[in-house]
Amino acid sequence: MTRTMKYIIYACAVLLTVAFYSCSDDRLEHEQPIKADGTLLNLYIGSVDQPSTRLAELTVDEISKDNRGKKNVGLYIYYQDDYSANDLTKPYVRNLECEVLDGKIVPKDKGDIYIYDRMTIVAFYPYNSDANDYTFKSKNDEKRYPITEGDYSRQYYIPYRAQANVNPTNAYYVSLNLVPQQTVKIQVVLVSDNESLFPENTDGKDGKVKLVPGIDPQGDAEDRRENWVDIVAQPYGGTPDPASSGSHVQRYTSYIWRNNDPKSINNPHHGDTPNHNDNTFKKGDVLLQSDKLTLFFPEDLNIQEGNVYRYGYNITTGEMFIPTSDNLIYDVASLASAGGGGYQVCDVDLKDVVNWTPVNLTGTYDGGGHAVKNMKITGIQADRNVGLFGSVTGDGAMVKNLYLEEPVITVTNPDENQTLHVGSLVGQLNRALTPEEIEQRIAALRDELAASLPPGLPQSVIDALLADLIKDYTGGGTSNIQGCKVSEPVITVRGNNVVVGGFAGTVGSDKDYKGAIKDSYVSGGSVKVNTDDASKGENVWVGAFAGVLKGGTITNSYTTATAEGYVKPTLPATEPEDVAKGFANVVTPTPTGTRVSGSFTADLKENAESGVSEFSSASWPSWGTTAEWPKANSTLGNYWGNLGSTPSNYPTLVWETPLNVKK
Repeated sequence: MTRTMKYIIYACAVLLTVAFYSCSDDRLEHEQPIKADGTLLNLYIGSVDQPSTRLAELTVDEISKDNRGKKNVGLYIYYQDDYSANDLTKPYVRNLECEVLDGKIVPKDKGDIYIYDRMTIVAFYPYNSDANDYTFKSKNDEKRYPITEGDYSRQYYIPYRAQANVNPTNAYYVSLNLVPQQTVKIQVVLVSDNESLFPENTDGKDGKVKLVPGIDPQGDAEDRRENWVDIVAQPYGGTPDPASSGSHVQRYTSYIWRNNDPKSINNPHHGDTPNHNDNTFKKGDVLLQSDKLTLFFPEDLNIQEGNVYRYGYNITTGEMFIPTSDNLIYDVASLASAGGGGYQVCDVDLKDVVNWTPVNLTGTYDGGGHAVKNMKITGIQADRNVGLFGSVTGDGAMVKNLYLEEPVITVTNPDENQTLHVGSLVGQLNRALTPEEIEQRIAALRDELAASLPPGLPQSVIDALLADLIKDYTGGGTSNIQGCKVSEPVITVRGNNVVVGGFAGTVGSDKDYKGAIKDSYVSGGSVKVNTDDASKGENVWVGAFAGVLKGGTITNSYTTATAEGYVKPTLPATEPEDVAKGFANVVTPTPTGTRVSGSFTADLKENAESGVSEFSSASWPSWGTTAEWPKANSTLGNYWGNLGSTPSNYPTLVWETPLNVKK
C-alpha cells in the first residue's frame, strides 16, 4: 500500500484541482481570505511507517484512540515561502488538534480548512496540548513538539511527523505519511548451534536482557525503560527447518531517543543524570547485557534520527556481523521463502534437499559472507531458470556477499523449442517480463488502487494514476550481483537451446533489461554441456563464468572453472565443435554499454572475449581492496580483501576473513 500511496501523492500533485483556507479558531490575526475564494483542504493519512516493535503499535485506525494517553494529530500550515526560508513565526494554522476518521484528517471542532496559496503542511503525532510555545521560530524548534514527558525513562510512545506541500491545484486529495521522529532503532542478532547458549529468556520487563544499558539507567523499582527492550521469539529461536540445515537465531530490539535539542549540553532531555546528550556511543560501550553474554559496541557510533543500527554475533563461532535486513535467513525454510530478499546469518546446508527449487528474487539478498552448501538440482521449473536463484529480476534487485559451496546441477532441456538458462548462482539475471506478466501486475495494481482511493475521483485521474504505477513494470532497469563466490560447481547439461555458465546463465535480456556482475568469482569446478552426446547439439551457449551476456556488464571478476560445450558437427567437419568460452559469450550485435572488463580466466581459449585476460605474472588483477569487514558490508565500493599474486594464491573477497571475537 505504501508504494501505491507514494504514486497517488505524486500524480495528484499534478492532476487534481481544488483549493482552500483555514476557518480554524486557532489562527493568527493576519488577513484571511474569504471562504468563497478558498479551496477546501482534504487531508488523508497515506501511511504510518512501522518501526516493527510493540512499543509503537500505531496504525491509522489507532491515531485517534487513547494510546497510553497519546492521541490525535497536531496540525500546522505555513506559507510555503516562509517555511522554505526557515521562518516559522507566522503559521497560517497553528497546532490545530485533528482527529483521524476513516483515514481522513479532520479538525476536532469539525470545522473546515481552506487555502488560497502555496502552503506547507506539517503534522505531528501525538497532539501536544502542553507545549510551552506553539509558534516555532525555526525548523529546529519543531523537535521540541513531540517531547511531552521530560523524563526519558517514562517514554511509552514514539513520536511521528508528516510534511507535504499543497496548493489550490492539489488540495482535493493530500496524503500525509507519518514517519517516526527522534528515535533510533538498535538490533542485536544472536546465532548459535546450541540454543542453550542464548541469554535467559526475558519478557521485556524483567531486566534479564538489556540493550544499551548505559543510556539513562534508572535505579527505581519502576524502571519503565526496560519496556524498550523487545525479544522476537518466533520464528527466531526455534529449531531450524530441517533441523540440520542452519542455526538457532534470537533477535533483540531497542529504541532510543536522539537528542535534537540545540541546548542539549545544558538542558538534555534524557533524565537528570544523562550520559547520552551528545548522541554518541564509544567503542567498548555495553551493547547487550545478560546473564550469559555481554557484548560491546565494535565501533564509535554517532546515531542519526530514523536510522537502524544492526549488530550480530555467533555465540558458537565468535563471528561478528552486521545484518542489512530485518528478514533473517537461517535455515532451508527461510532461504526458500526469501524471494523478497533478506540477510543470511549463518551457513545453510541443503544436503537433505534432494532437488532444490530455485528462488525467484526481486529484492536484495545479502549472504553476509555465509555459505549455502550442497545444493543439488535435477529438475526444471516451468520458467526454465536453474540455479540457487532461478531469476533475479527488477531494477535494483541484488545478490551480494554470498558463498555457494559445491553445487551440483544435472539437467536436460525437456523442450528444446524453449531456452534453458543454467547457472550455479542464478539462471537468469534480470529477465524481461512477458506481456502476460505485465498484464497480471497491472490488474493487481488496478485492484489495489481502487481499494485505496477516496470516493469521487474522476475516472481520468484514476487512469492517470494507474498509468504512472505501470511505469515500474515496463521500464527494465538493472539487476546486480556483487561480491559473491561459487566454489567447485559441477554442472552437467544436455540438449539444444541451452545457456549455461559456471556462475550465471544469462546476464541481462536486452538494452533495457540489464544485468551487472562485479567483484565475483568461480573457484574450480566444471561446466559440461552435451559432452556425452554432441550429435544433436544446437544453439548452445557455454561459459566458464557466464553463459551469455545480453545486456549490461561483468567487471572485476574471474573464474578458474573448466568449460566444455559441444554442438553437432558442421559439414565437412566430422567432429563435434566445442563452443565453450573461457569466461563468457557476449551477444552480437552488442547493445550499447554491454561489455566485460577487468576480468580474468585460468583458461582463455581461442577467440577470447574482449575485456578478459588469462592469469599470468605479466597480467594480474589490480582492482583495489577493502579491509573493513564487517563494518562496511552494506556500503562497499569493492569487495576484494586480498588480490593474491600467483595461480596458487588467487584473489579473495573481504568477507572470506571474518571478524571473530576471542571467547
